[in-house]
Amino acid sequence: MAGPQGSDDYLTDGDLQFEIELVGELVVAATSSDGPLPQDEIDRLLGVVPTGAGARPPATPAP
Repeated sequence: MAGPQGSDDYLTDGDLQFEIELVGELVVAATSSDGPLPQDEIDRLLGVVPTGAGARPPATPAP
């Protein structure tokens, strides 16, 4: 289905696509886990960088 100007470009959204990919990574990690994902693993998958007092450095991915 073509958009108003004959293009499907208006149906794409880079930010939305990025968020869908993040959710997909979380789903894959959760389904392959034996239990709940630890918060630091969720943060690593989402690219969250810990800040503030008591913050731990991000986990390094396994080789």
